[in-house]
Amino acid sequence: MSPEEVVEIGQNCRGLIAGVEEYSKETLLKLPRLICISRCGAGIDNIDLDAATHRGISVLNTPDEPTTAVAEITLMMMLSLLRRMPRVNRLMHSRRWERVTGNLLSEKVVGIIGLGRIGKRVAEQVTAFGSTVIGSDPNPDTQRAHMHDVEIVAMPELFKCADIISNHASNMNDHRLFSGELAFLSMKPGSWLVHMARGDMIDDMALNRAIDSGRLSGAGLDVYLDEPYTGVLCDNERVILSPHQATLAIETRNGMETGAVENLVRYLKGSDSIS
Repeated sequence: MSPEEVVEIGQNCRGLIAGVEEYSKETLLKLPRLICISRCGAGIDNIDLDAATHRGISVLNTPDEPTTAVAEITLMMMLSLLRRMPRVNRLMHSRRWERVTGNLLSEKVVGIIGLGRIGKRVAEQVTAFGSTVIGSDPNPDTQRAHMHDVEIVAMPELFKCADIISNHASNMNDHRLFSGELAFLSMKPGSWLVHMARGDMIDDMALNRAIDSGRLSGAGLDVYLDEPYTGVLCDNERVILSPHQATLAIETRNGMETGAVENLVRYLKGSDSIS
């Protein structure tokens, strides 16, 4: 929704259930009765948290529900890239019987950036395949990493060693290496990138050049700086693209939407009892 639509719908509301639409300082100022935003999903970077705090607006989310869905689509992208399934599928639909050689996930070093809920689940999944897993996080859960044989390394080491990089970082501040050309030049030659974090972490033009030059073997993305995405990666057959739909599993959406409603109702009931 546009900011104007948010204001039109929410101007008399005490609580709102939010999607990915923007809640800027200017928008929040136009919602005078609002005391709670309940986000359907984990990310809350579309909400100006400083402005919300200043206005006394509580921000809730559903961080657990998306974990399995995002981890599963991440694994799907890894396997599809390694076995070159988009190309195989196109050939078969063109009635061309051409067998295409790929790679095994079990033989690869997987580097995970961001070891939060989703990053941890991805680590568990690829470890089950037999992959070697390394991870980088500003505040890693070292105990859980040890339990799942995940070696914690610095970002430059991860870029140097990982055959597949899976990005689940929560914000750009701690992971500026993804902001431009140098990121891809520092990655292991022939490696793959799976990007499931924030759209503004990836320069799509630089990524496209890295793949076309052979520096990288391919990439899978679900998030983009500009959405709906229609950029250069749409024409690159070595890139798997999905339209920001990692959480679009029926079970996940039911859980997220129910959780967002329950969070809001619980908050409003508590607010009423206090007042």
